[in-house]
Amino acid sequence: MDYATPTRFNEIFRRIGISGLSAGDIFADLKKRYHEDHRKYHNLSHIDRMLGWLDATGESNDSVELAIWFHDAVYDPLGSDNEAQSARYFRDYPGKFIPKSISEEIERLILATDPTQPRSGRADENLIVDIDLSILGASPDHYLAYRNAIRWEYSAVSEVNFVAGRRSILLRFLSQRIYSTDYFFERFERQARLNIQEELEVLEQRE
Repeated sequence: MDYATPTRFNEIFRRIGISGLSAGDIFADLKKRYHEDHRKYHNLSHIDRMLGWLDATGESNDSVELAIWFHDAVYDPLGSDNEAQSARYFRDYPGKFIPKSISEEIERLILATDPTQPRSGRADENLIVDIDLSILGASPDHYLAYRNAIRWEYSAVSEVNFVAGRRSILLRFLSQRIYSTDYFFERFERQARLNIQEELEVLEQRE
């Protein structure tokens, strides 16, 4: 792990002014959550990659960074409100130790990562969503590993239902510009569309 480290987590706590709460305790709880047995993709490695991309953009933003740390704090592959639950976890745990205006901003950013919701067009939301979706534009080998990890997380879902649900999500991505920020659009849009189209062809064969 190059980015999702206890040192970095302690530093963001210090910068944002969270006091009366142990950053070490919260990091330990997050680490435990991100290492849950049912996670193959939505784990601490995912957070690490997202923080790496945040640094690469040069868009230093403490609220976006904290939202990255907490956006998958609650993850149930069969759940329909993971983002809302993650936002609630943040609000009820570290969020109550910082000004409400800042806590609400971070909750908003966590909720923005819900792929079923339309984009608002706000710059900080576009940034975190594009970072979250960066895997779509990865190299074919990395994208295949991502596809397999997602299917593993949804192993309790029948093949028929998984294919139908996955196909719906992928078609929604293709129906619009995938990346809203120029940074990610220029780097990943073309490859993301190729990756998604290839996956759709594979899914079609499994129907």
